[in-house]
Amino acid sequence: MDTIETSFGTVSGIADRTTYASGAIKSCRVAVENRLQSPVGTLVPLYQMAALGERQKKDRRSLGFFESGKIKSVALDCAMPVRTPLGVFKAEAVSFYEDGAINRLFPLNGQIDGYWSERNEGALAERLDFDLPVGRFSAKIISLHFYPSGALKSLTLWPGERITLQTPLGPMRIRTGFSLYEDGAVRSVEPAGVEALATPVGVVKAFDAEVMGMNADQNSVRFSPAGRLISVKTIHTGLRVLVTGEAERRIEPWETASLIDDVGRRTVPMLIEFGECSIKVVAERTHRFEQGKSSITTFSRDRVIREACSSCAGCESGASCCQH
Repeated sequence: MDTIETSFGTVSGIADRTTYASGAIKSCRVAVENRLQSPVGTLVPLYQMAALGERQKKDRRSLGFFESGKIKSVALDCAMPVRTPLGVFKAEAVSFYEDGAINRLFPLNGQIDGYWSERNEGALAERLDFDLPVGRFSAKIISLHFYPSGALKSLTLWPGERITLQTPLGPMRIRTGFSLYEDGAVRSVEPAGVEALATPVGVVKAFDAEVMGMNADQNSVRFSPAGRLISVKTIHTGLRVLVTGEAERRIEPWETASLIDDVGRRTVPMLIEFGECSIKVVAERTHRFEQGKSSITTFSRDRVIREACSSCAGCESGASCCQH
């Protein structure tokens, strides 16, 4: 087994490795305990592999590297305290920028599979306390993402978690998470339920029924650095557009085939982007309108089909899961 020198100290017991085209090490697994001295504290890379049927780690490679040879990521052997600009948190994985500054922190790093469910993993997640300029809350999280400067870039919530955040449009209940500009201003949020937002074209009921939630770097309600609303997704609102000399157009979220069965349908969220002098609408096709040359108003849609659960507000059954 090999030994290499890294930016965090000597790594021994390398069992296997991958390389870049240049030959530089890209990742490796280690088979013995190593204690690395990093900018965020002492780290022990993963070296003990779980037995079949036990909880497996999502990233089984102990270390990832930049092509320069500096450490890019560390999958930890067990949860360890990691120093961040927001305080000390226990983590099972952490990644870095090339200069050694913390990039992302993951409190848990378990692999969801046939042996280990999301519920099993969620039971291990600890509720963490945050006191930020945009809100004070306690929640289980998937990850924290930082700018190279150390400022918080995004926070991704654990599935099912809900918090209230202060946004340029007022307090908003959110899910999935949020992202910030480097100065701390809100960049994007993911509404937890249907939010009626005042926009340049009228009230839009914001909600993205197909949000993935892998991370909260980009969300469906976005703001400019100055706090201006610049985009929103909706399944509950349509647009009436009147351009001089043309017939009125109706643009709205559209229905298409289900992703999970052969006969079902789903409503695809419509994106509305508000530029300084124009409106862009991404529905079944893309539309652009210049402000001052068109009249745009909103209307509420009566029919919405969401397949992430059996129904939502406005669908055939009249249930209200989108409101939760």
